[in-house]
Amino acid sequence: MRSFKFTLDYKSLEVFYVSFIMPIFEYADAVWDNLTQSEESDLEKIQLEAARIICGATKLVSINNLYSETDLEPLSIRRRTHRLILFYKMYHALAPRYLSSLIPSQVGNITSYNLRNSSNLRNISCRSQLLSKFFLPSTINSGNSLTDEVRSAPSLNSFKSLLSRGRKDVPLFYYEGDRQTCVYHARLRTHCSNPNEHLFTIECPLGTCIDIEDTISSFLAPLHRIPF
Repeated sequence: MRSFKFTLDYKSLEVFYVSFIMPIFEYADAVWDNLTQSEESDLEKIQLEAARIICGATKLVSINNLYSETDLEPLSIRRRTHRLILFYKMYHALAPRYLSSLIPSQVGNITSYNLRNSSNLRNISCRSQLLSKFFLPSTINSGNSLTDEVRSAPSLNSFKSLLSRGRKDVPLFYYEGDRQTCVYHARLRTHCSNPNEHLFTIECPLGTCIDIEDTISSFLAPLHRIPF
């Protein structure tokens, strides 16, 4: 993708990554999600580099600003979502029987007490942290942490919609203009443009200074002295 950074437009690079590269990262990710922190970091670095190429940001960009700009989710969150979707299929008998039979019983079925977590599934005890990251233990913990509204979703499509609730699509005007203009605008939005904020402090004839806090407004503001 790096060779197409200034050749293809924003939308084409986004489609290229989502269609051809991301599926490689996510193939059967519900099975191999028991990664170490080092392995998770290595995978995430690849997506961050792809996100920088898509929007044209520099390496100094904040990760939060970068994900907000491209509307990409961290791979760890996407793997968690895929695990929950598969678990939903297993719980509601939408998966093969040999998978559905692995679902443990609810807490309320193994005790006579009226507990607040009686609707939760019984956790699987693990002796090591690595074992707790395997599919069943980690997904049961993630599923128990969901709200009742999400867990009681009537269909798979509604469950997916509730999991992705709050996400926003990339605004259409991000794709407008030629590639160089899109890169300039993206760098302004992500606060990684070449101009520094301290270079845009405008001195007034009266001796006071106007500090322009936002990089975008400072870039667009006139740089000459402001007459009063």
